[in-house]
Amino acid sequence: MNVGKNLLKFLDSIEKLVIYYSRKGLTNGLQSIGYCDSDFSSDKESFKSIYGYIFKFAGGPINWKSKRAFTVALSTLEAETDAFIKDIREVS
Repeated sequence: MNVGKNLLKFLDSIEKLVIYYSRKGLTNGLQSIGYCDSDFSSDKESFKSIYGYIFKFAGGPINWKSKRAFTVALSTLEAETDAFIKDIREVS
């Protein structure tokens, strides 16, 4: 009986952690939407940028990534371009 109560308590606590996909989220038909961004020199120890992207479909995420860059970018333009190129590689 206690195991059942604990299971129901656990299931109630994770209800808000679900990813929802809905028809209402299909605002542009069956196309996915992608976003990418980078944070220029955000790591104060190595001065490397952090880039990330997310692809959404039907209102919910289908693919995402956040990672520290391998090289040190010398400008925000270089960091943003590097993040954009990595995003394009993920699409193709």
